[in-house]
Order: sequence, then C-alpha cells, then structure tokens
Amino acid sequence: MFDITQIIIKKIQEFKNISLFFHERPDFDALGSCFALREFIYDNFENKTVKVIGTDTLSELYGSSLFKFEPEKNIASNDFLATSLGIISDVANTARVYSRKNTLCKETIRVDHHPHNEVFADLEWVDPMMPAACEMWATLFIESKLKLSAQCAKYLYAGIVTDTGRFLHSSTLPSTYEITSKLISTGFSRKEVHDSIYLRDMNQIGFINFLMKRIEIDKGVAYFLIPKGAHKKFNIYPQFSMVNLLADIKNVYIWTTLYFDEQTLSWKGSIRSRDIQINHIANEFNGGGHKFASGYTLENEKDFYKVIARLQEYLISLGLQK
Repeated sequence: MFDITQIIIKKIQEFKNISLFFHERPDFDALGSCFALREFIYDNFENKTVKVIGTDTLSELYGSSLFKFEPEKNIASNDFLATSLGIISDVANTARVYSRKNTLCKETIRVDHHPHNEVFADLEWVDPMMPAACEMWATLFIESKLKLSAQCAKYLYAGIVTDTGRFLHSSTLPSTYEITSKLISTGFSRKEVHDSIYLRDMNQIGFINFLMKRIEIDKGVAYFLIPKGAHKKFNIYPQFSMVNLLADIKNVYIWTTLYFDEQTLSWKGSIRSRDIQINHIANEFNGGGHKFASGYTLENEKDFYKVIARLQEYLISLGLQK
C-alpha cells in the first residue's frame, strides 16, 4: 500500500493539469471519490488545475445537495486533457467512463474496487476486496500523512456509507470502521451527508408505494419490473433500479429488478444477495459487477423472466430451494 501511495502522489506532483473521471450513472462512491480527490489536491499542492470531467453535462440531480457541480469550472478542452493526468475512480471498464475522454489524457491512473477484468489505464490500483473506492482513496490520503480536510472527509464518508449499505453489506471490512472513524474525527457534519442521501420527497414515497405493490417472491427470489414510463410518471430522476427495496426479506436469497433506461434505450437490471455470489449470472445477461451486487442489460422486458428462472435454478443447484 505504501508503494502505490508514493507512486500516485508522485504522479500528482508531476502534472499541473489533472482530470478526474467517474462512471456512467454515478453514485455517491464515484462522485465522492472525484470530489474528495479534487479537494485533497487543492489542499496539498500548489499551482494545480483540477477538473471533474462530465459535471458540465451531468444533471445536478445525480449529486443531490452534497456535490456542487459548478459546470463552468469543469469544461475541459482537448488541449487541457492532452496535458493532464487522468484519474479514473470507481469504474469497472472503459465503456463505463462517463465522458469517454480519459483516452485523451497524457497519462492515466485507475483506482477501483470492481473485479479486475479489463486494463485501460497506464497505472491501475484495483482491489475487489475493498467495499468502496472512497475507502481506497481515504486509505491513501491518510497514509500519505498530508492534509485531510473535513470537506474531503465528508465526500469520502458519503461514498463509504452508501457502498457498504450503512455498513450492513458483508463486504464491509474491519479497516472500513477504522478509516471511517478517522474521517469522522475531522469534524464534518454527518447529518448533512445523511440528509442528502436519505431524505425523500413525497413523490418518491409514492413511487416506493407503487413498487412495493408489484413485489413478487417465488422460490427464494424476490423481484419486480418497473413499467416503462413509471419514473417519469412519479417525476423520479435520475432513474434507478430501486433494487434495495427488496433487501432484508425473510426466506429471500436473491433479489432483482428491471427498468427501462431512457438514456440508453435499453432494459437495465440489478441483482443483489446477502452472501451468495451472483456476478457470474449477471455476466450471462450482458452484465457483471461485484460478487453480491451486479447489473445486467436486456433487449426486452420479457427476458427478465429468463433471469428470474436462471436465479431460481441456481438456488436449486445450491440446495436452497426444491
């Protein structure tokens, strides 16, 4: 760990221009990594220009109230990119980089916690055992012994608390609690972070009630299909799979949902489990991801029932269903 810290810090020192990249449909871990890294660089190094690439076109609704996008400060010319160090956080493969402009950078670094299936940066630090990219960055920042501000720590905490499911996911490590303790000690407002993540509007409550009535449970698998246009009907944006609504149901081992993505014009699915590996099944349906949390893509909604049947078959093979 010390070696990778030294290498990444040295690379940051070498470049005046730095471009930060996150994945499509970014979550708090992806955005938290980028915003924390920008804060860390400005806190510790002089004469740097850091841009979070893509926030000039990304809706602020993705960042809730936590991330201040300031689009005009993040527009990057091709000349800027060509002279910059590109740092890619929380991205499993090159096709998922939000702007695709990482290929224009002079050099690139990737810090990620997904299974390492593709190399697309000059330097890669990929650790699938880590529960969040933000924990990786927090570990690096703390080990560097450079300044870690409350603002930087706040962004990191947001990524960790969401990607660990409030520390309930089995991927949470003993080090996660140790790192989080050090972040909290900087004095940021946890209430601000929690409110940004968890407070809901009444239209969101209505959407949740609508989906709860659609839940099906069969042979150890819980699921629902979100009808095309339902997000728009309830004014829900950005679109999400809402798969977490199915967590923590007794006698359910795996849960999955499907919705129509208006951006890609394709059907997007999510699979989750508490402790049963499911990413290999996501791979069978044009997807992939973490051991217990993965996504997939279907050509049509009817294929959703093929996914469900495959999951049920899988549980039978494990002796968990008959």
